[in-house]
Amino acid sequence: MVQKIKNFIRKYFLYSIKSTINTLYLPIIIFFIAVSGWVSSMLATAQIEENAYKNVNDTIFQTKNYLDYMLSDVFQQLVSVSSDPKIINLVGTKESDIKPEYYVDIDRSLQLVYSRYNVILESVLIDLNEEEFLLYHSDYTSNPTVPYDYYFDKFKGSNEGFYWRNIHEDKIFNTNDQVMSVFRLIETSNKGIVLFNLRDEFFEQVLNKSLIGENGYLALISPDGKFESKNVKKEYKLDRNTLQTIQKLDKESGQFSYESAASEDMIVIYDTIEANNWKLAAVVPQDEMLNKVNYIKHSTVFFIILMIVSAIFLASIVGKYISKPFEKMANQMRSINEKSLSFYDETSGPEEMKILHNGFKELLTKSQNLMDQIRLEQEEKRQLEFAIMHAQINPHFLYNTLYSIKGLCDMGLNKDASQMVIALSSFFRIGISKGREIIPIKDEIEHIKHYLFIQEMRYGDDFSYEVDVEQDILACNIIKLSLQPIIENAIYHGVKQKRGLGKITIKGYECEGDIYLEVADNGNGIEKNKLAEIVKELDVSFQEKKSFIGIGLKSVHERIKIHFGKQYGLTIMSEPGQGTVVRITIPKTKGEINGDV
Repeated sequence: MVQKIKNFIRKYFLYSIKSTINTLYLPIIIFFIAVSGWVSSMLATAQIEENAYKNVNDTIFQTKNYLDYMLSDVFQQLVSVSSDPKIINLVGTKESDIKPEYYVDIDRSLQLVYSRYNVILESVLIDLNEEEFLLYHSDYTSNPTVPYDYYFDKFKGSNEGFYWRNIHEDKIFNTNDQVMSVFRLIETSNKGIVLFNLRDEFFEQVLNKSLIGENGYLALISPDGKFESKNVKKEYKLDRNTLQTIQKLDKESGQFSYESAASEDMIVIYDTIEANNWKLAAVVPQDEMLNKVNYIKHSTVFFIILMIVSAIFLASIVGKYISKPFEKMANQMRSINEKSLSFYDETSGPEEMKILHNGFKELLTKSQNLMDQIRLEQEEKRQLEFAIMHAQINPHFLYNTLYSIKGLCDMGLNKDASQMVIALSSFFRIGISKGREIIPIKDEIEHIKHYLFIQEMRYGDDFSYEVDVEQDILACNIIKLSLQPIIENAIYHGVKQKRGLGKITIKGYECEGDIYLEVADNGNGIEKNKLAEIVKELDVSFQEKKSFIGIGLKSVHERIKIHFGKQYGLTIMSEPGQGTVVRITIPKTKGEINGDV
């Protein structure tokens, strides 16, 4: 019986190569297609869910950091203004005893804060002794009235008297606008208040920059209320119980889900703003966040069935195609075995084996050449890393700047010295960029503005500069420290060599999908022969000795090519007596990219 079964199998399933392939391999292929499809579906589903949550978490993190930065700045200004001894001493002072210069000094401080932070501040106000001393700055001209009883009855518990208030109607200035506010209540011998009203438009713009679905939104939640970034349908809004749950959360960050009154599954991901301990929460419908998961599952089943049918059809064709040359191949193998063992020599055997041998040998040769090239590129990258470090920490520049600051201090120009210190710290802060190689053009422009400010303070009226960069490209990516070496060359080899006032112009614009940044000076220019040598040295190997360009220009040129492609880099244009223009060409890119060298 067993023998009959074996004979039956050999006769109908294993009688030829084609039938053997179909019998043995098709079940295996079908099994692995099904398993691979199922595993791929599960992995893809898990990855999509992970990415969806990660994207929302990243949105929360970035938005929180920006709000924290802005609100902390505003709060520090409030602390600074409200802690001014002049203001504290005025509490309880009669209006007739207040000197006019007090009004002038305090109003100047208030105006400085209002103008500097106008993007977020709608109005600022100092009211002491129940309107006996009143100063304010606002977009409106109406005379404000502070409801002292309301504020001093409702807001209690802070030792220092600082409070935050979520979105509410601006009844102090009677504008009918919605504002948020941060204020300090002063209560000594008399009462006073220092209040900053924050624009609701600012928070709408910041929160609405983050797109988290059609019905998803961001909300600022505080103990006294909530501010939602956009209007959504009622079933997607936070109900009272969920709002109270978020207000009572002790964890700084986390996530949870709940079912809305309309039986809609909702996901809440939140983090805490350190400036005022408010919660920044993303509220997203679960189906909307994971809408691609079901699509992938259905698509996977369809493709598994399609691949199985295709595998059966193709296996039949391939089996037929493979079986034809086998007889001829067997005869060749038989004849070679009969003649000699020369088949095993690398120069003998079938033509296919020679092709495989030669192809493998050629592949090894190419692999070796590729490894040599990779080692060379790695060496060049290490050289470039050294160049970056050299550009980031320039002892000569730092020494000269600190010496200039000392000179200003010696001359009693403390304000100018302070500005140079701020510019120097910002210069190195942006230069470091938390180790990132790729930064927004906006940061690079800020970096060179600090550099030019320092140089302008050092050299006085020897040169001036102008920065004209299109707003649309400020969010695009650039290699950090790209402009500073070029501007340094423009100063030392351009305008400083010119008699009379020198000028440096920095322009930035987009053209046909690429971004162009130009640094132009009105110096003496470069002779044609020397310019040709400079252009030639830009493209030679990093290790070759160079006579006309320094490590800064070469580093910028090579780093741009490594990150963005060989078609990008520096272009130098100059005419003797007409000045020099150095142009950076990069592609228009935004968002996170790998910036490691």
